[in-house]
Amino acid sequence: MMHTTSLPETVCLPSVFLAAIPPFSELPPGVVAQMAEAVRVDFCPAGTRLFSHDERMEDFLLIQAGGVRMVLPETADEGEALDYIGPGQAVGVRALFSGDAPGCRAVALADTFFFRLDGEMLLTLAREFPALRAYYCERFPSVHLELALAHLRRDGDVRATAGFRPIFALTVGEVARSPVVDIPGGASIVAAAARMADFGVGSILLRDEDGRVAGIVTDRDFRYKVLARGGDMARPVREIMSSPVCVVDHREACFGALTVMMQRRVHHLAVERDGVITGMVTSHDILALQGRSPFSLFADIEAARDVSSLAGLCERIPRTARALLEDGAGAAHVGRMLSMVWDAVLERVLTLIQGELGPPPTPFCWLALGDAGRMEQVPGEPPDGVVVYQDPPPEEAGRCREYFAGFARRALAHIRAIGQDAEPRSVHAGSRSLSFAEWVAYFSGHAADDRPESAALAYALCEARPVFGFLDLGKRLCANCRQRARRDTGFLVRLSRTIFPDHPPLAVYGGEVVDALGRGTRVFDVKAQGLSPLVGFAGLASLAHDLPGAHSLSRLTALRDVGHLTPDGFTRIASAVDYLLHLRLAHRLRQARAGIRPTDMDDQVVAADLDALAVRMLKDVFAAMGETGQQLALHTGLTREGP
Repeated sequence: MMHTTSLPETVCLPSVFLAAIPPFSELPPGVVAQMAEAVRVDFCPAGTRLFSHDERMEDFLLIQAGGVRMVLPETADEGEALDYIGPGQAVGVRALFSGDAPGCRAVALADTFFFRLDGEMLLTLAREFPALRAYYCERFPSVHLELALAHLRRDGDVRATAGFRPIFALTVGEVARSPVVDIPGGASIVAAAARMADFGVGSILLRDEDGRVAGIVTDRDFRYKVLARGGDMARPVREIMSSPVCVVDHREACFGALTVMMQRRVHHLAVERDGVITGMVTSHDILALQGRSPFSLFADIEAARDVSSLAGLCERIPRTARALLEDGAGAAHVGRMLSMVWDAVLERVLTLIQGELGPPPTPFCWLALGDAGRMEQVPGEPPDGVVVYQDPPPEEAGRCREYFAGFARRALAHIRAIGQDAEPRSVHAGSRSLSFAEWVAYFSGHAADDRPESAALAYALCEARPVFGFLDLGKRLCANCRQRARRDTGFLVRLSRTIFPDHPPLAVYGGEVVDALGRGTRVFDVKAQGLSPLVGFAGLASLAHDLPGAHSLSRLTALRDVGHLTPDGFTRIASAVDYLLHLRLAHRLRQARAGIRPTDMDDQVVAADLDALAVRMLKDVFAAMGETGQQLALHTGLTREGP
């Protein structure tokens, strides 16, 4: 039983309290003042049962101080909890909106003060302000999710510019400035240069005898392929063209075009509409939108002549991430771009190592693992990876083993040095370079091992990403491992046990992240406790169904598109991943801003430092984590116990 009481001095005034917490902090001040006048203050001592499972809710109960534990009706009060509710949170509010009984009991964990408001008044307000109902009844309500992400950008020392998101909001069709200028491929180089000058453009398309686009020549081609070599300007221009032409759809966001340019090391893209090239977009067109770009960082990487000259990049990577966020990028976009930066670093490092050791004795490929493999990297975390090389003849096996062992050691040492001694977070152990057949045997051995850590080691090869060298070799190894994994139900079951914790987090309460048994931790490891189960679900489900996708959100999208995730399920799980990616990135940027060395960076957020909106979003994150196990069992038949 609760008792109406006068407001003690230690309890905040209702008007002040309501104005400071979501969703009421987003309402007009006059509405908040009206609510504050209507509330009563209630108190109940620790151990009090607030309501039973079959009791209809008539009032809105908002906790001002103390806390409440929600349990099933047949569960003892000390058993597993359904939820923990603390200051700023409402008790039984979903039942109030639905008109149904709550279906669970609420017990005060401590002496608790409530603000009580007539339920009809709240329902009336919710009809006028739908965001109220969404906040309490929906997972990741869109308005409040956007507010939470904007707050994380502020936490990350990013100055968001209101209404200014050009490279993420505008399409290439809207910004393409250059007209389509073309010429027959048989025309002379000097004729092509003159035509480019006449139109004032930096590129020209070349057409074959049938009028089809055969290639492209840019001003860069003239400088490096003709002028720098004293070439004959009367030669056919097709001798210096690049082919095929990189094409992007006119509906593609400018960020997508920028990503393509980074990956393919080009500065010009043909813009296509309904199968017809209608314009050209250049890196300059995109640069002009916001005046800065990762292009300068890529240019410096490509120009590096030794490993020591790459070491300063680690200091620039957080600045690059911060600039992308400021220009409206999501955390997933930033992760992809940072992974591409590290791919470029790896390309330079591995090329330089070949210069030191001599040509490799057999074709090889560098495979990115973990966050680098999924293109979800953050500042302070260099890429993890291994080397696969083509199976050599028996007489060459020893020489190849020695060469690539030294190659991998040097590569990882250089990466650590460039990352200021930061170590990639890796599950991998043992050799970093094996032949194709040896990696297949490595996978098979670990996949058959009952130990959870062995399943994780084998799975790392399933989601690896070929980055440098003979990419087809890397793709064949990954495809081989994925095919073997899909056929081995026992391995998939063991893998699911490593992904999903026995007791996932349930809520943030009392300055701790607590589970259903009431066990709490002062810090929340965003990656280990949050992202890993969600990312693992996306990877395991896409593996079981043989679906494409390098990064987690694209894997979830593929699962939705083929019907293995409902649209609502996709939205809930993808929103959870997106929020945690932002939370992790903002935490890393704060550390970089504070001067913390990459080797000392972590993903541990102090629970007591989280604001009310973050606590609300994490509750939805934890619910999504619980949902993934059910989704996996529903669509693959896999459970922790077996198929």
